[in-house]
Amino acid sequence: MRRGPSRASKLNRMVLFGLFVGFSAPGLSAQDTRALSLMEEAGARYSDLRGFCARFQQVLAVPLLGDTTRASGSLCQEAPNLFAMRFAEPEGDLLVADGEAFWVYYPSSDPRQVLRFELESRPGGLDFQREFLESPGEKYTMAYLGTEALPGGSTHVLSLVPKGPAGFEGAKIWLDPDRFLIVRARIEMENGSVRTVSLSEIELNPSPDPSRFRFVPPEGAQVIRRR
Repeated sequence: MRRGPSRASKLNRMVLFGLFVGFSAPGLSAQDTRALSLMEEAGARYSDLRGFCARFQQVLAVPLLGDTTRASGSLCQEAPNLFAMRFAEPEGDLLVADGEAFWVYYPSSDPRQVLRFELESRPGGLDFQREFLESPGEKYTMAYLGTEALPGGSTHVLSLVPKGPAGFEGAKIWLDPDRFLIVRARIEMENGSVRTVSLSEIELNPSPDPSRFRFVPPEGAQVIRRR
C-alpha cells in the first residue's frame, strides 16, 4: 500500500514554496536551502524503496603513499540493514552487512584475515546511500554546487560536511534528479584518502535474494572483531 506524503516531502514542499515567494529558511543561503530541499526529497524517496542493486566503479586515492587503485563490481542493499559490495576487480574482495554484523574481507591483500564490525560501528561512508540519505538535515551541513552531466544524464552536485563524528571528513555527491539516488560519491576519509564510487545500471526493488547478503568466513581465516 502506498503511504501518504512523508514528513520529509511536506518539508520539501514548504521550502520550495518559500523559494517561490522569495523567502529562504532562517540562517540558510539560497544554495544551502536548495541542498536541504533536494536531500530531504531524496531521503523521502529512499525511505520508500525496499532496496536496489547496481554496478559500481571505485577509485581510491591515497596521497600519503602517492597511490591510486581502481576497482569494480556489484552493489546491493535492502531495507532495513542489508548491504553487499562484491568486487569483480580485485576478485573476491567484499563488504557485507548481513543484518547482524558488518564483514570486511579483502583476500586480494590478506586471504587469512576477516574483520567483523558491530552494525552500529561499521566504517563510515561505505553504505553511502544510507549514510547520506537517512535524516540528512540532522547529520550534515550542505551546500548546492550546481549541475553536472554524467554518462547517465544530468545530476545535481552537493557538498556535505558531517555535523558530528562520521568516520570521514566530508563528501561531494552527484544526485539523480529523477530517481533521487546518489549516482556518484566522492568521500574524503579522515586519513587523507579519497574514495570515489560511481553507480550504473541501477535496478530498484529487485527480487529478494538472501544469498546476496550472506557471508561465511573461509575456513582457516582469522576473524578479528571490532567494536
